[in-house]
Amino acid sequence: MVGLSWKRGTTLREGGFGANSLASTLNALFCGVTLPSLMALKSCNFNASQSLKEEAEILLMFKHSPYIVQCFGANVSFDDNVILYNLLLEYVPEQALLLVFRTSINC
Repeated sequence: MVGLSWKRGTTLREGGFGANSLASTLNALFCGVTLPSLMALKSCNFNASQSLKEEAEILLMFKHSPYIVQCFGANVSFDDNVILYNLLLEYVPEQALLLVFRTSINC
């Protein structure tokens, strides 16, 4: 089986648990699922990845909900001599989230 291939793009935000970046897929089919060409990538140091692993488990429990950001999987990478745990997520532009929020509160 071919592994998930992606390339890290622009960093969107850095937080207490790691960084959120854009990622582009290099192979569109992974484990029978067609992946979008652009995804969100959440990464943190592998030694501090328990919280991100728990987030992945929760997202996968709701994988069929249209109201939850989709989780496409996780993997480990080695960047700049650091082992990283990576969570690949559906990319939702900030403007789209703002529109959903405003619509839900009738602004």
